[in-house]
Amino acid sequence: MNQRFTLLALHLTGVVGPRRLKSAKTSFTQLSDIFGASEERLSEVEDWTLASAKKVLSLSNPQERVEQELEKAESKGIDVLVEGDEIFPSVFADIYDPPFVLWKAGTYLPEDEKAVAVIGCRRPSAYGKQAALKLGEDITRAGYTVISGLARGIDSTAHQGALKFPKGRTIAFLGSGLLNMYPPENKKLASEIAARGAVFSEYPLYSKPLAMHFPQRNRLISGSSKGVLVVEANKDSGSFITVDHAIDQGKPVFAVPGPIHQKQSEGAHALIQQGAKLVTSVEDIFHELQDAHAQTVFRSREVLSAPSDEHLSDEEKAILNQLAYTPIQIDILARMAGIQPRRVNELLLSLELQGFVKQAPGHCYFKI
Repeated sequence: MNQRFTLLALHLTGVVGPRRLKSAKTSFTQLSDIFGASEERLSEVEDWTLASAKKVLSLSNPQERVEQELEKAESKGIDVLVEGDEIFPSVFADIYDPPFVLWKAGTYLPEDEKAVAVIGCRRPSAYGKQAALKLGEDITRAGYTVISGLARGIDSTAHQGALKFPKGRTIAFLGSGLLNMYPPENKKLASEIAARGAVFSEYPLYSKPLAMHFPQRNRLISGSSKGVLVVEANKDSGSFITVDHAIDQGKPVFAVPGPIHQKQSEGAHALIQQGAKLVTSVEDIFHELQDAHAQTVFRSREVLSAPSDEHLSDEEKAILNQLAYTPIQIDILARMAGIQPRRVNELLLSLELQGFVKQAPGHCYFKI
């Protein structure tokens, strides 16, 4: 077998990751010699065990196994990228334990290296979802790509925000195989992402979403971005694993402040206290990244896309001036604006139809 086939065969055993591969490269002149080694010889390699050696050597016909996987991938329109391939993403070259095999649906372009990762909790508040949606869209509006993990909650919402901008691109990294989508309800969203970006997995096509996969994939989310933005996260959130990877990789960390009484805000507030850049708009991100061009692009596109409020009535403007990105109940809004609740309902319906506001659960509204 050539080097490419050998790397694929080792990866498909499920027991050879970046560390074991690195050790094997220093112990064997040719990687293909591994399949002719004894269990004892292989188990003596650093980071290897007798169990991992047995697993690798139990692959009776490595080349046939690789060919089967490649044929299945090709039939599903999935690319298999191997370390050394010309199209293998270069962004991973300098990260700790870089991947050596990636499965990809969609396209990865050179401009996708200008990216921001947007992550957060699985059960966000209405405020968090709106922030992720808005920031996801605005990041792509500035010419950057949105990176995330296609998980429930903030991740999915950030991807959806990126797709709201007609030219927006977004990249997802899975903790399962591309043909074993997790979470399953995001299968349609994954297809939409692949049409406007790419969906990656470090795991073979039918790999299960094992718990250990997700901390590992998080290093790819941070490693493929210029910085990591946390929208909402509990203090014990898995988002902190991605943040730790970002810090180890020398990437800036950003966080969105939230209501102080809200549990989902605790993680972001802790990060801000520890030195993360506080983000109230996408321009805070690009100021920190020192990308003036992105700021200029964003401002020009934002002006073109923003609905004009010149035609709004005085009452509509009064309601809009009281609204923020945090949902407000109608009766509170009526008192703040000094308008009868019944009339506020009518005005909110008008503003929603014009694209200025959106309704949240509990008879609440917030500014878009």
